[in-house]
Amino acid sequence: MIPNKSFHLISLGCPKNRVDSEKILFTMTSAGFVYAEDPARADVLVVNTCAFIEPAVEESIDTVFDYRDENKKAFLVVTGCLPLRYKQDLKKALPEVDLFLTPDKIQNLPKLLQSHITGKKAASQGSHSRCATETDRKYSSASASRILTTPGYAYLKIAEGCSRSCHYCTIPSIRGPLHSFDSDSLKAEATYLAAQGVRELILVAQDLTAYGLDSGKKKALVQLIRNLDMIENIKWIRLMYLYPDTIPSALPELIRESGKVLPYLDIPIQHISAKVLRAMGRPWKGDRIKRMINRLRKEIPGVVLRTTLMVGYPAEGEKEFRELRDFVASTEIEKVGVFTYSPEEGTSAFETGDPICTELKKARAQEIRSIHSRFENKRNKSKIGKIEDALIEGVASETEFLLQARAWDQAPEIDGTLYITSGNAVAGEIHRVRITECYGSDLFGEIIPSPSGITSLDPT
Repeated sequence: MIPNKSFHLISLGCPKNRVDSEKILFTMTSAGFVYAEDPARADVLVVNTCAFIEPAVEESIDTVFDYRDENKKAFLVVTGCLPLRYKQDLKKALPEVDLFLTPDKIQNLPKLLQSHITGKKAASQGSHSRCATETDRKYSSASASRILTTPGYAYLKIAEGCSRSCHYCTIPSIRGPLHSFDSDSLKAEATYLAAQGVRELILVAQDLTAYGLDSGKKKALVQLIRNLDMIENIKWIRLMYLYPDTIPSALPELIRESGKVLPYLDIPIQHISAKVLRAMGRPWKGDRIKRMINRLRKEIPGVVLRTTLMVGYPAEGEKEFRELRDFVASTEIEKVGVFTYSPEEGTSAFETGDPICTELKKARAQEIRSIHSRFENKRNKSKIGKIEDALIEGVASETEFLLQARAWDQAPEIDGTLYITSGNAVAGEIHRVRITECYGSDLFGEIIPSPSGITSLDPT
C-alpha cells in the first residue's frame, strides 16, 4: 500500500473506455491512492487512451505530451487502446511514459505502481518492458467494482471486442474477437449500480446484437435485457450499437411490454449505397436497411432511431453520395451522427488508398448534417408545449442558474441537452418536464411538480 500517493486520471474515447476508467478509479482508491483534481499536483498520471482512428490516436498522444509537460515529476501511465494497437512500438515512440498497461490488466495497476515507485522489480504482467500482445489479452467477466463518473446513469459494457470484419475498422485487431460477459455477472453489476443511484442503464458493446453468439447463445441479448428489466430501481434501459442485420426479432415485443426499455435504438448503418456497403464489408444492402427501419417503426410505437453515417469512403462516388443524401432527406431518422472516412493502417481498406480529398469529405459531411438539421429543428419545435420524461443530471455546466437534464430520447453527450429553467430537482431523479423552447439539438423546459418527483416512462 502507498497511502500517501495521489493520482489523476484522464479518460478519452467512447463510453466503453469510460467503464474501464471507472474501474481504474475503484482499483486505485481501494489500494490507498488518493484522487487529485489537479494533475499538476498528482504523483501518478493515468491516461486512458483511444486509438480507433488516426485523429483519436493524435489526441491521445497530444494528451500524453500535455500531461507530461504539466507535471514532469509524476509517474506516467498510459492504458486503453493505444498500448493494444501499437504494442512494443510505443516504447520507442513515447519514452516519456513510465508504464504501458493494457485494459485487461487494470486490476494489477496498484501493484505495478508500488513495484516501480518503490524501486522494486515490476511484476511481469503489464510492466514497462513490454505491452500485451493479442495472445495476452484475456478479459475477465463484468465487475461491479466501479466508481461512477456520471450522474444518475451508467454504462453497462456487456461484451468486449468484435468478430466482425468491416474493412475500415481497427477494433477487432485492437480489442480482439467478441467476448461476451457472463449474464449473471452483468445483472450483479447492474444491481450494484442501481444501489448507487443509477436510474438509467445504457448497454454498450462494439456489437450489442452479437452478445452471446461467441458461446452459441442466439437469444442471449433478449434474455439479458429481460433480467435487467427486473431490477427494481432501474427506470430506463437504453440500447446502443445495435447492428442492422442481427437485431433480435423478439426485441420490438420486449420494448412494447417493458416499462423500462426505451423505444430508442442506436443502429449504425454507415451508408445506404449497396456499392459502398459491399466495399466496406458490411453484410447487408440498402433496401434491407430501409425495410428494417420501416419494420421497427411499425412494430415499436413512437420509436426514436439513431444512426451513424460515414462519408468519403473510397467507393463513394457522386452517385453513391446522392443516394445517401436522398436517403437521409426522405427517411428522416431522428438522430444522426456523420463522420468522414479515415484510412487506418492495418485494415484492408487502407490498401485501397484514400482517393477522396479532405475538403470534399468535409463538404459531404456538412451537407448531410444540414439536411438532418432541418428535420431535427422541425421535430424539436413540434415538442414545444408537450411533456417529456427527463433524467436530471445536475447544475448546468454553462450556468448555475439552470439545471441540466436529458429527455428520454436524448442519449448522453451525443443527442443534445434539456435545460431546466424552472423547478427544483436532484441529480438522478426522473421528472416530467414541459418543453418551452428549443435551440438546435437542445431543449428548454419546466419541471411539472409531482408528489413523488419521480415518474415512470410514458413516451406516448
